[in-house]
Amino acid sequence: MARVMCRYQPVLDVPRIAFADSSMLNLLVRMLHTGRLVSPVPVQLGRLLDLTQVRDLLPTADGIDAARTV
Repeated sequence: MARVMCRYQPVLDVPRIAFADSSMLNLLVRMLHTGRLVSPVPVQLGRLLDLTQVRDLLPTADGIDAARTV
């Protein structure tokens, strides 16, 4: 039996996020290889991404449609 691989690229729409903690950071780190963020990134989430140096690793896009092509 052949194994079928399903490639998906989750998009996380983040402009309305008001709180982000280590659980959110864990989700973002798991998305490094497959996911995208829709910007603008809220201030608190931006601080968390900068502090942990994850911002430079995670692709961002200006909207959901743009995220599909990043």
